[in-house]
Amino acid sequence: MRKGLRIALATATGAAVLAAGAAITTVTPASAGVASAARFANPAVSGIDLSSDKFIPPYSSDKITFKVHLTSAYVDKDKPAKVTVQYLRPDESESSAHNADVTQLGSVSSVPSDNKADVSGSIPLSSSDKPGDWKYRVGVTAGGAAADANPTFGAWTTMAIAKATRVDSANVDPDPVYLKSGKEVDVYAAFHLEKFGDEKITDVRLESKDSDDYYSLTTGLEADDSYHDSTSMDYSTSTGGWQLRISISRGTKKYSFTKAFQVSKSGSSKAKSKITLYASPSKVKKGKATKLYGKVYRGSKAWSKKILKLYFKKKGTKKWKFVGYVGATSTGKYTKSVKPKYDGYWRTTAAATSLTYGSLSNIKFVDVK
Repeated sequence: MRKGLRIALATATGAAVLAAGAAITTVTPASAGVASAARFANPAVSGIDLSSDKFIPPYSSDKITFKVHLTSAYVDKDKPAKVTVQYLRPDESESSAHNADVTQLGSVSSVPSDNKADVSGSIPLSSSDKPGDWKYRVGVTAGGAAADANPTFGAWTTMAIAKATRVDSANVDPDPVYLKSGKEVDVYAAFHLEKFGDEKITDVRLESKDSDDYYSLTTGLEADDSYHDSTSMDYSTSTGGWQLRISISRGTKKYSFTKAFQVSKSGSSKAKSKITLYASPSKVKKGKATKLYGKVYRGSKAWSKKILKLYFKKKGTKKWKFVGYVGATSTGKYTKSVKPKYDGYWRTTAAATSLTYGSLSNIKFVDVK
């Protein structure tokens, strides 16, 4: 079913839910060495809860959250215990231990009657990390201990980190899609989902990158975790850049995967392109920089991420010399700082594609003093 208003899909990870973790043997921390220490039992760890989402993110970064339970959190109201959590990636030795991020306890107006407190923190994960058996351990330093006192650690505990969710073999057929007046064009979408947990497909759609136009598809998978569905596009469909977007949930996390394709109208000419070019300042001292900047358009809209070529022609000559490449942003804007040695002319060019004509920018003269 086609919709005229795109629903925003979350690509960032959601809040992690803490689940009960294995109990950790109580450890005795480094002694505070102060008189008030006798008033309370030494701080100790009764257990730790780890978030249930323990898997490598498919892109970018994420974290495993935890909560350490202290049974003796304070030596005095302004002397809280300090918690250190260390972790090891697969195949790392103990000498390579990393410190997790921990939000330490602060001073309190009075020590809780049960002298208990929870300390939260997180272990970072990156898409480049390896899945497998990670390890962690918890250490505690008593409140009031010397600044250089070492924490007393419990034993290393294994923590299995699963593989990242993957989408492969994503395909849209045909690509480009050529719309025909008075007819509907069947468009097929396919991909394969590599499942390493409780992944669920929450949304699949073909959506325009430049407008609110989109077509919703089904969310069911075949027995082998492959996906196949189709829709029909009519002549009123927006032309330009489109993408297949696959939205997936896993635990409390949400991810989106995309595959780009093009939609054009059959029999119509290619879209025209245009480049603007400015120089600031247009008069510079030799060895000083000037900024060349402008914007590249595809039709009436920005040509997102287009790679342009920059050329220079020395005053009094006839030959243009290639200087280098300049990349446009998602809004079509580009900028390049140069230090010209000679008076001369500058211009940028955009190469043609199957759907867009190439173009040359206007020429800018830079006077070198």
